[in-house]
Amino acid sequence: MKRFLSILALFILSIKMGYSTHIVGGELNYTYLGNQNYRVVLKLYIDCAFGSAAAISQDITARIGVFGSDNDSLLQSISFEIKRKPPVRVSKTNYNCIAISPNACVDAYEYDTVVSLPKRKDGYILSFQRCCRNYSILNLINPGTTGANIWTYINDFDSIGNNSNPYFKNLPPNFLCTNAPLVFDHSATDADGDSLVYEFFHPYTGATDFNPRPNISFFERPPFSQIFFKPGYSFFNAINSNPAVSIDKKTGTLRITPTLQGQFVVGIVVKEFRNGKLIGMTQRDYQFNVQDCVFETTSAFTTPDINCDKEVIFNNNSQNATKFYWDFGDTSTLSDTSNVQIGKYTYPRIGNYTVKLVASNGNCADTIIKTITIYDKIYFKLPNDTLLCRGDSLFIKPDTAYNQTSYLWSDGSSGTELSINQAGMYWLKMQRINCEAYDTIFIAYDSSEVKLISDSLKCDAIKLEYSGRIRVIGAFQNINWYSELELIPKDYNDSIYEFNKIGLFKISGLNKNNCPYYSEILANDKEILTPVKIPNVFTPNGDGFNPYFPEETAAYKYSLQIFNRWGISVFESNQRPWDGGGLPDGVYYYFIKYKTCEKEDTIHGVVHLIGH
Repeated sequence: MKRFLSILALFILSIKMGYSTHIVGGELNYTYLGNQNYRVVLKLYIDCAFGSAAAISQDITARIGVFGSDNDSLLQSISFEIKRKPPVRVSKTNYNCIAISPNACVDAYEYDTVVSLPKRKDGYILSFQRCCRNYSILNLINPGTTGANIWTYINDFDSIGNNSNPYFKNLPPNFLCTNAPLVFDHSATDADGDSLVYEFFHPYTGATDFNPRPNISFFERPPFSQIFFKPGYSFFNAINSNPAVSIDKKTGTLRITPTLQGQFVVGIVVKEFRNGKLIGMTQRDYQFNVQDCVFETTSAFTTPDINCDKEVIFNNNSQNATKFYWDFGDTSTLSDTSNVQIGKYTYPRIGNYTVKLVASNGNCADTIIKTITIYDKIYFKLPNDTLLCRGDSLFIKPDTAYNQTSYLWSDGSSGTELSINQAGMYWLKMQRINCEAYDTIFIAYDSSEVKLISDSLKCDAIKLEYSGRIRVIGAFQNINWYSELELIPKDYNDSIYEFNKIGLFKISGLNKNNCPYYSEILANDKEILTPVKIPNVFTPNGDGFNPYFPEETAAYKYSLQIFNRWGISVFESNQRPWDGGGLPDGVYYYFIKYKTCEKEDTIHGVVHLIGH
């Protein structure tokens, strides 16, 4: 058992001998030589400060796997191994007046050979896979166990003809300095004169920490796996920089002002197009070393690349400088220069201007040149806050219109005006290039109310007439009355209407907020009258209680007849009650004929006279 464990330990050790954190990056190029022969060049960048010497010595040759690009098949018979040339130290100082160079060491190894690749429909993929990268890389998850896959593809010969992929002109910088702007020429050349476009790309991983230098038969096959960025980083935002790192699509100019010391993996690709078709590419996978640098003098300024006002402020970020010279790039005058620290200039017209700042301290001077674009300020206002009448809609639009300007409303629409049918807060953002303007409008609902209320019809039983009132409540500017059967006089516009017949009454007009209103009411309620009540006893004895029959004052029309027990009429009247008339106590007969607003009837009965 012990012997088995010893053999296992030796086996693992033999595997791990090639496992190191020395890979900085690389790129893979090919040049077509004719007769299906290609010169293949692998450039491999190695950490010569902290990389493992054993691992570096193992990389005396590089294994290149060849795959069919139409599938993931490994073409073992035409895969190959290349021997490397002596290293070239990446030592160019990309900054002026640097006093102390950082402790960064990068060697560029070149592997060069000629291979024959027969014509193949859909072409080939060439891949170099090696592990591992530095543990100290900040923008990757588990960087120390993450390898590199440097690959490219050769397009179908019959479909595009001869082709060589682009070569980057310059070695990448071996270090970057925090808070120091760097403009680096990352452009490439193409032997065929194809159109080149530069972008950031997502680098790939290859090999593993357990098999860091695999045989070609163990290579990962397409499609290849990509590295894992830590949260907050991505292939287009792979390094802390302010402003954000950028690359010009047309020129390949890389602009970066790193803000955090450390190591970061960045992918930059140049794509080649022929007749509008993508036919090839070169990917540079590279670890940028960012360190704090000591400068003698650095020239730097910041201002937006696109300015939305002709008056521009230039913030001077130069270091260790005592004198400054500004040239604001206005070719229409010779008065566009200044020696102040903070630059400020008002441009006469829109356009592109090339601004130069020379910062100096004694004999050490540094120059930065930057092109900016000037646009007119855009400004607009939405209408004043207003009310929305119920059931209505309105259109709002800005008071000023601009050409080549995008509109974004609060509801996500992009038209030049907005239809609104609800209350709320609305906004508009207008944008032309990077220039923006913003305004809001608050729309409130008209909450005022104008409506009709009605009293019940009351009956005057003496006059036999009904009467009631309809009133308008609420604030209004004008009022128009309507009714069924033309009950309301023409042009009547009072807020109170007295009516004597049931019916449907309506009003319309404009309220206090100039919004239309409408209200209607069905006036058919009648006040319930107390029925005619006849007492069966009355006492006209002078005590003031029940002195009359049927009652002293009746609220209805009536006629009265009184008969004694022998049928002789003793009293008759219209709308006048009987007070006993000096007759003796006893039982008497009555007949009452009455009228109310609802009916006409005759009632009779007996009443007891008591109290004489």
